[in-house]
Amino acid sequence: MQILESKGDIGVFAHPKAQATEPKEFHFRTDDRLGPPAVADLLDKLSLYSESSSYHDKKDMPRLTIPNPFNLHTDERGHDKERQLEAQLLQKKLEEEKARKFKANPYPYTTDYPVVPPKPEPKPCTRAEGFQLESLVRHEVEQQRLMEERERMEREEAQRRIVRAQPILKEDPIPLPQKERKPLTEVQQFELHVDERAVQRSEFDNKVKEKEITYKRLREENEFAQKIEEEKALKQLRRTLVPQARPLPKFDRPFRPQRSKKQVTRPKSPQLQVNERGARRHPFMR
Repeated sequence: MQILESKGDIGVFAHPKAQATEPKEFHFRTDDRLGPPAVADLLDKLSLYSESSSYHDKKDMPRLTIPNPFNLHTDERGHDKERQLEAQLLQKKLEEEKARKFKANPYPYTTDYPVVPPKPEPKPCTRAEGFQLESLVRHEVEQQRLMEERERMEREEAQRRIVRAQPILKEDPIPLPQKERKPLTEVQQFELHVDERAVQRSEFDNKVKEKEITYKRLREENEFAQKIEEEKALKQLRRTLVPQARPLPKFDRPFRPQRSKKQVTRPKSPQLQVNERGARRHPFMR
């Protein structure tokens, strides 16, 4: 009786029953950002469990997100490049300013009197000369050619203006051709190659016919000789086709089988590539 009334501590073990799952409402981050719900939404979400204190347990409203500027490596590389360029420009500017300042070379340090270089001899002044441009030379040559061409055309025009009388024609300017008296053409007989080819063709045909007759005669003689040979062979075959009795076997020496002297065949294992591939793939299986 105690075993039956016990809860699994005594006797047969009893499986405990699982508790019923209590459903909970979903909690989204959008609800926190949008603020507390309206009264109508609360009425729609009424359930068996009270939610009067649900909003008091929620955390405070988060503040608005302030976007931070992006920190890109390309901006850092750009700033480094600008700083290097400014340093190079400043160094170049300082070198140019230093090069502009004139600094005379000092005399060499010595106990003797300084050596004064001799005064150079004066040079004559430079005389300006006109430029000898090829374009000027080509211009003068072209002007000379144009002047000669103009003079030539004036001379030809003056020659054409001189009036000259035409000579008197003593003969007919367009003489008529005289008729020539030639003998008539004699008609000769035509010599065509067709006639020559016809004669050659007839000779060729005669030779072909003679060859055909000769081949025919030789063929007939050969066939006649072959026929005679076949008849002779047939006669000889008929003579040899005589029935002869089969001789009796000899029974004085009967056949006795003997044991073979060859060695027994020993089987060998085939050398298959499959075994080698398996050994390479699984070297630790053996």
